[in-house]
Amino acid sequence: MDIEKAQTFDLNDHILAKNVSEVLDKKYPGWLWAVHVMDGVVSVKSMRLSGNWGFILHADKIDNDYKSVVNAGGEILERYRQNRGKFNQTKYEDLEMDHQGRLNGDLH
Repeated sequence: MDIEKAQTFDLNDHILAKNVSEVLDKKYPGWLWAVHVMDGVVSVKSMRLSGNWGFILHADKIDNDYKSVVNAGGEILERYRQNRGKFNQTKYEDLEMDHQGRLNGDLH
């Protein structure tokens, strides 16, 4: 079976991903936010916490002031017992790893 890459580029998806990333980086700097938008779905992860866990929002549900994005980003940080705000190396170092070598938040 051949799988082909889509040949279309949606500028609106690109702009939304950039905006979400900028809002999160401004509110929670240093957390290395990775944002991907496709087919009306926005997926976000903090690469400092985990490449496996993050949050998903429907693009049409994101409000103009990105409050839902900011709330979801803060919730991810809290699940790993981190403060909402700027990356804190000392608090980050307090995180423990589970038996599979993943950061141990309340997501596991």
